Amino acid sequence: MTQSGPDVTNSIDRDVEPVASGSLPPALRTALAMGVTAVVLIAALSVGMGGAVVAMFGGPLGLLVPVVVMAVAVVLISLIVLSLTGRRRVGAAIVVTVTAFVALGVAVFGFGTVPMLWVQPGFELVYVLIAVPSALMLGLFLETRPLRVVGLVGAALLVAGAVWVSVPEPQAEGPSAEQQQLDANFEAYIDSRAFPMVADMPGGTVAGVVADGGPARALTVTADGGVVEVVIDRQPIATNPETAPCLYLAAPDMGLEDTDTLDEYADWCVRDGDEWRLTDGTGYARMENGALIAVTSAISQNVRAGAGERAADATEVLEAWRSLRVMTEAEVREQREREQQERG
Repeated sequence: MTQSGPDVTNSIDRDVEPVASGSLPPALRTALAMGVTAVVLIAALSVGMGGAVVAMFGGPLGLLVPVVVMAVAVVLISLIVLSLTGRRRVGAAIVVTVTAFVALGVAVFGFGTVPMLWVQPGFELVYVLIAVPSALMLGLFLETRPLRVVGLVGAALLVAGAVWVSVPEPQAEGPSAEQQQLDANFEAYIDSRAFPMVADMPGGTVAGVVADGGPARALTVTADGGVVEVVIDRQPIATNPETAPCLYLAAPDMGLEDTDTLDEYADWCVRDGDEWRLTDGTGYARMENGALIAVTSAISQNVRAGAGERAADATEVLEAWRSLRVMTEAEVREQREREQQERG
């Protein structure tokens, strides 16, 4: 005869008496379980995302953080559900936690940036938007129909959020506001007529304008491939007019000062009447109507050696110096269109 006794088998989803059964109604206990679960998920998503960011910047150990955090979240959520509802739903805790982290991954790839949405110091709204509907999904694993409806609502909210961040934004017709501003700025530049100067040499071509944020500087390539740079500074800033033109002819990083005298430059830059020139013949400068104009042999960064170009020699620089003119509006517009095409 077998002796009957208590059933000592444990099921992963076995129901037990909730801790607070005598103090709170069942609906309130379930709502509290979902609320606390949401708080746990917010913390887990935040810490897990921090570990993922560390991994992105070369810390492979950061990949362990989301795994550990998910395991801890599963244990906490299962204990929360057990203590407040009397139902041991470990499977539910696993599904809810994994769903929340998958939703976070979808959000990261959808937004394309980290942080993602309405970030305040130490707070990311996306974590709340994921954690709350994920916590509502606990209702799918409870017995009553109203709770399952709540769970379906949570799942629907997550699906809607995934669709929202995954669907590309429609492209606005016409140029963007940024492009419109750039176009307006360019037209104002055209109206100013403050165009660069170029060398108008037989067989030469205008290679482009140097966009370095300084005075207008253009490149001209001679028929034989020599490259010259022409700069016009219509508002030169110089405390020493005697040496200022030499500063525009100087090689980069020479460490020159406005307080230097022309005698100190005599071995490489001299004045000849109204002109300043480099002693090797590869640079000339002058003042004209308050503007400073200079022509030099191109520096290596502005020479496309692969296209058969080279820095212009002294003869080419002198020829360029004697053929200077201001770029036409048509050339300026053509240059801008070519730059836009190169940028794609």
